[in-house]
Amino acid sequence: MPAAEVPYWCPLDQWLPLVEVVAEAVHEGRPVEVTFDDGNVSDVQHALPALLKYGLTATFHACAGRIGRRDYLDEPMMRHLHEAGMQVGSHGWDHVDLRPLTDADLVRETRDSQHRIEDACGWPVRDFAVPLGSYDRRVLRHLRDYATVYTSDATTGARGARLVPRWSYVQGWSTRLVHDLACGDESVGHRLRQHLSMTVKRWR
Repeated sequence: MPAAEVPYWCPLDQWLPLVEVVAEAVHEGRPVEVTFDDGNVSDVQHALPALLKYGLTATFHACAGRIGRRDYLDEPMMRHLHEAGMQVGSHGWDHVDLRPLTDADLVRETRDSQHRIEDACGWPVRDFAVPLGSYDRRVLRHLRDYATVYTSDATTGARGARLVPRWSYVQGWSTRLVHDLACGDESVGHRLRQHLSMTVKRWR
């Protein structure tokens, strides 16, 4: 795996306790969404069985350019995720910062990745997770064909919103922290700061 991604990988001995906490929150009626990025083989090997065990669903955002490469999802695996009741979305083509790209490269990262992943999983792709959390209004214009765009803005979003902020897991998260996030326990000040930041990104 790329070294930069290591902090965002959840060790197996921590994964089941964390997903159990999420399941408890969901079954209590909390509006919690679970998403995965990058399209790693571990999505099928480890994430999917735990989700099914606890009756959860999730969206798996794959990088179109990594499909079929070693340690990444191939087409049968992506179809398996969909057949198991999961959503499959796009995380771009090459997992790069979208903001500096030319319009032609943005088409590849957004529209072409969507079509490639649709061909791979056999189902419409309506969700996009922004790589590296980097976006602006030009990037969002190129994402207009997606129903939902997930960011990494570390706050709680409004239900039904198209632009959805997420908390990105990093190694060291405790079950208590996951419980608090699932219950929406964040300060008003933090939420206001993050939503102001999102507004700036949308219009810059």
